[in-house]
Amino acid sequence: MNFKRYIALLIYSLCLCSVFSQEQERDYKALKFRNFSLQEGLSQSSVLSIIQDKKGFLWFGTRDGLNIFDGNEFKVFRHHSQDFGSLSNSFVKVLHEDAGGNLWVGTLDGLNKYNKETNTFQRYTIKTEEKRFDNFEIWSIAEDKDGFLWIGTNLGLKKFDTKKGCFVKLSGTHSDAVLFSTPVRALLVSSDQELWVKTTEHIGVYNLKTRGVKYYEYPKGTAIELNKNNVSVFYQDKDKNIWLGFKEGLSVLNKTTDLFEFFSLTAQKKRAVTDHVRSLCEDYLGNIWIGTYNGLYILDASKKTISHVVHDEKNPNSLSQNSIYKVYQDIKGDIWIGTYAGGISYYDRSFDVFQHFSSGADQTKLNYKVVSAFIEDENNNLWIGTEGGGINVYSKKTGVFTYYKNNPKNANSLSANNVKAMIQDRAGNFWIGTHDEGLNFLNPNKSPFQFKHFKNEPHNEGSLSSNRIIALYEDEQNHIWIGTSGGGLNVLNPEANTVIRIKDTLGLMGKLIYKITKSSNKNELLIGGSNGLAAININSKKISKVNYLGPDNSQISDAVISIYNDTHNNLWVGTEGDGLYRYNKDTKETLKFDTTKGLPNDVIYGIVADDANHIWLSTNYGLSRIHLKTYRIKNFNASDGLQSNEFNYGAYLKNKKGELLFGGANGFNIFDPEAITENTFVPPVTITEFKVNNKPYLNISDSIQHITLKHNQNVFNFDFVALSFSQPDKNQYAYKLEGFDTEWNYIGNKKSATYTNLDSGDYVFKVKASNNDGLWNEKGAAMSLTILPAPWLTWWAYLFYAVLLTTIILMVRKYSLIRIRERNELKQERLEKERIEEVNKLKLELFTNISHDFRTPLTLILGPLERLLKRDDLDTFVRGQHEIMYRNASTLMELINQLLDFRKNESGKLLLRASKNNIVPFVNEIKLAFNELARAKDIDFTLTSREQDIEVWFDQTKLKKIIFNLLSNAFKFTPNGGRITIEISISEKTKNLKTKRWVKLKVTDNGRGISKANKKFIFDRFYQLGERSGTGIGLSLTKNLVELHKGSIKVKSSENKGTAFSVKLPLGHAHLNKVQMVETKVLSEENKTFNIEKAAYVDKSIVEQQEQKPIETMPLDKSLSTILIVEDNVEVRTFIKSIFLKSYNVLDAENGVKAIEIAKSYDIDLIISDVMMPVMNGMELCDKIKSNIKTSHIPVILLTAKTSQENQKSGFQLGADAYITKPFDAHILEVRVVNLLKSRKNLINKFKKDIILQPKELTVTSADEKFLKKAIRIVESNISNPEFSIASFIDEMGTSRSVLYRKLKALTDQSISEFIKTIKLKRAGQLISKSDMNISEIAYDLGFNDLKHFRKSFKKQFNVLPSQYRESHSD
Repeated sequence: MNFKRYIALLIYSLCLCSVFSQEQERDYKALKFRNFSLQEGLSQSSVLSIIQDKKGFLWFGTRDGLNIFDGNEFKVFRHHSQDFGSLSNSFVKVLHEDAGGNLWVGTLDGLNKYNKETNTFQRYTIKTEEKRFDNFEIWSIAEDKDGFLWIGTNLGLKKFDTKKGCFVKLSGTHSDAVLFSTPVRALLVSSDQELWVKTTEHIGVYNLKTRGVKYYEYPKGTAIELNKNNVSVFYQDKDKNIWLGFKEGLSVLNKTTDLFEFFSLTAQKKRAVTDHVRSLCEDYLGNIWIGTYNGLYILDASKKTISHVVHDEKNPNSLSQNSIYKVYQDIKGDIWIGTYAGGISYYDRSFDVFQHFSSGADQTKLNYKVVSAFIEDENNNLWIGTEGGGINVYSKKTGVFTYYKNNPKNANSLSANNVKAMIQDRAGNFWIGTHDEGLNFLNPNKSPFQFKHFKNEPHNEGSLSSNRIIALYEDEQNHIWIGTSGGGLNVLNPEANTVIRIKDTLGLMGKLIYKITKSSNKNELLIGGSNGLAAININSKKISKVNYLGPDNSQISDAVISIYNDTHNNLWVGTEGDGLYRYNKDTKETLKFDTTKGLPNDVIYGIVADDANHIWLSTNYGLSRIHLKTYRIKNFNASDGLQSNEFNYGAYLKNKKGELLFGGANGFNIFDPEAITENTFVPPVTITEFKVNNKPYLNISDSIQHITLKHNQNVFNFDFVALSFSQPDKNQYAYKLEGFDTEWNYIGNKKSATYTNLDSGDYVFKVKASNNDGLWNEKGAAMSLTILPAPWLTWWAYLFYAVLLTTIILMVRKYSLIRIRERNELKQERLEKERIEEVNKLKLELFTNISHDFRTPLTLILGPLERLLKRDDLDTFVRGQHEIMYRNASTLMELINQLLDFRKNESGKLLLRASKNNIVPFVNEIKLAFNELARAKDIDFTLTSREQDIEVWFDQTKLKKIIFNLLSNAFKFTPNGGRITIEISISEKTKNLKTKRWVKLKVTDNGRGISKANKKFIFDRFYQLGERSGTGIGLSLTKNLVELHKGSIKVKSSENKGTAFSVKLPLGHAHLNKVQMVETKVLSEENKTFNIEKAAYVDKSIVEQQEQKPIETMPLDKSLSTILIVEDNVEVRTFIKSIFLKSYNVLDAENGVKAIEIAKSYDIDLIISDVMMPVMNGMELCDKIKSNIKTSHIPVILLTAKTSQENQKSGFQLGADAYITKPFDAHILEVRVVNLLKSRKNLINKFKKDIILQPKELTVTSADEKFLKKAIRIVESNISNPEFSIASFIDEMGTSRSVLYRKLKALTDQSISEFIKTIKLKRAGQLISKSDMNISEIAYDLGFNDLKHFRKSFKKQFNVLPSQYRESHSD
């Protein structure tokens, strides 16, 4: 062990001295070990050598491999015949670390040196002639101050030069040669630089300075060693005593006689150890640990007592095996023991704090493992209640248990073996509560023991309410309070032998009573039950709720299972699942502790205080200690030596010595809380491995100070470990990468850090760790690294890029503009499509919502109109007007029905009502309706059918819509003079001996056809072939209607050649259910509506065909006001134009976008706009008009069918000046227009009079007034500036000259110069009336250079001269 390790051990020893000073008196038979075997990863169970390197790793040599251990896992090195970097032999006999930190491994065949960087071994051996036929077996290694290794082998003593890496030949006399050539079994370089050598024949000392040899005899009475392979050991303690362990036992060199003598205790004359001694180790307390063939001996520092520790088959924490080969103390002071065939036994002093009593077969153990209650009697015996073994009484004098169980043959025995609660009353008697067998009373002074039983008696209110007893307490009146499971609270008077059942009518306690304890009031008890915490007066039996959750907390209390009153009037309440509460009875304040605050679990079984201002909690996951002032929490679990992580109700006690006892699912623990201190050992932290791209890159060693990585090696991982072997699962880690992380990353017990996709640059990786008690090694470990930039990111690469980029820019400049234009066009096209789809969706939703309400009035319109049209006495004009009304009403009915069908289909409510009919005349009847349109467009329109009678089950209305839609599309896209045919035929197909038959309807035209790109979308809803009219749901609805008939529809088309739609409907009715089949006559009324629809479409198409005439544009009369009418419906637009055409200039637009273009190009005085329009609706138009300063002055009248106040409010909020609902009165519309234009003129006069005449008193209420305010402010701020001109004014307003002129003219009826002059003249009037300045000063101050011109302008504005104005306003 090097000097630094001694310093670290000394510091640690001083910290623990007070804790372990009691070790001298410890019964070492009770030592607890953690054992490691093959199951934990050890390569082989015979551990022959142990060493800890300077980094803190432990190395274990076994008969099959070398193991390195970091506290978490073993890594194994073995011999491999094909790998010359492996060990020379897997049988490892001795380990040694030299002063330079190099690890030397002596094996059954040769010496090895470990290379940390490559994880390989370099082999060293002697010359072949020296080996003869034997292996080069290494038994011992020692090092002198000059760095030479002395190696004891089966071929004698060897000297090795570590610097040169070779063996050095020894020279000496004949007597020296005997010592050097005989097989060596033990070596020691003493503090005075003498080499002690034990061979198979002799004991000798070789003086390294004088090179002289001195021989020693074995202790007197030693028998000759017949077995030459026995392990021996030399050891020098801190008092410089030389110890020799060998086959006959333990001996020590007598400094006085200079002879080896068998060691005997001071008070005894017999030998202390007679077993074969193989290993010696002195701990930091001065105790000598002696590893023998027959167990472990521990000689105390005073050399007065010795303890013998052996393996116990019944105790898993005992020594793993008696045959010990190596005892080693690590830098923390813990002991590691290597055994033969038993693996490793690790003695962790902190693990030994909690003494554990478990169940077993002999009387030194419990007879049942689940513990539920404790009592310490006056003789310091421990009474233990178990949940299956009755009562176990432990005698501290004898160390054995006595068991008291239920005996079915003995009525005076314990009533049940499942004991739940126990107390001892003031008279010394015991009360025992059992599960299901009631209460037991025991007078321990009467022998043999006789248990008196108290049980529930049906129909006897004076008996126990339940036989399940889980809590007991004796009050000040010596009454026994009994908590039951399911029966609530009982109280027993031992003198009267009576039981009273406590009535809890409000359910404050609950039926399960877990805990009964005293209160600060002697007449009151605290009761923890299934409904929370309550207090009961022992005299009046009155129950009151204890609101430990706080006065304002409405939370329902969890079951209270433990209670503790501290000395500061705090009530500590443990719950079942809601953690721990500290309730101050004076301040009524509540403080909660749970897993979020550091507790390991929220079930608090027990609360008990120690003598050092702590309370201890037993939970479902170990023990917790809370400091009563700082509230610092420390947790303990099974890894600390607890019986298990799970404890039990009521199983806790503080005994007379201040020791604490806690019972659980695997026995109980007893410990002195003062013996538990913080682990002050600062664990070494080391980086163990570095991976790049998830592959091992290099092993970190002391020689590696910096890592350089390529640009593509920027994904890497560091593995690290804290070498604290005491509960390594509780070690904590934190890391950060300087240059990337700003804060430490705390990762718990994880021992790895990964970084991905880091930029090039310099970094420093740092890691720190803590031990199991949270003591951090802040220095930790660090490794610097550099990630090189990619070749293409270097300076010369950037230079190349710049040249290349410049070249590319020059070459592709013209192409980039083309690409940008194409991209914008595509984007615009996509946006246009999205807008169309959105508008269609909104239109569909709107019309669907109101369509039901339209059908009734439309019926009442269509009916009378149809009757009027049948009359013969109507003149041509009236008939024409009626036909227009009838045609448009029918079109509206068609749209409504189509939308309703589409919405029904979407919602799954479109039902099929099929009847059996001849399809040929049915189709022919529909064809007749299109004949007139065919004649008008000069289209060859024919119907052909191979058979005249084809009976098909179909829904007449829906099939009419299918054919109607197909014919409508055919006529729409077929030019004049084209051809349209309808073909009806029957087709059939046989498959799996089953024949299916269909009727096929084929509509063919020779129109413009459909492109391949559009064909696949033809049946998608809202899809239109570039058409602006229609809803885009016709073919989609058609397809749905066909599929409703269980049919199919297909299309074949070629551009500029025509299109053919084929509809196939199955014959028969096997595909229909009963609900879908109806009688033919039921449908007669249903078809009438559709007849109207088809007539309307044909008539409208004919009229459109006949009336396509160009519209003449009328010239504008500048003396008249100009009105812009925006309406998408041609007939409505024409009607409104007819109202105003005689009195106004009238412009029209079919949508908001065109209206904005017109408004920007013409001087518009008023806009009348419909709200619901394609492209841009009226609301959007109004918003655009009112938000644009160029057009914000134009009044807007909105026409719409939306009459709700919300819609009107939206229109007015957007700036609409009037909101007129459809249908409207033409006269009212005309009056509103007149009034708005008149009010605009009044507004101009108002601006002239109020705003311009009083510019500083302007109140901003509109965009126009904001405009005027800005204009006035600019003029006023430059009112004395002689350089201020109209051009300056236009620049500051930020508009063009024409826009500014138009705007001022519209708002004030003044030109730009008149507007500026008016503001200046008004300011002159104010200065004349309110200041003493003369007229000329005022004129020049306001920018008038000509006084005569100023007087003339002033008189024109105010009708008086300036002097007269001053006289009239002097008052």
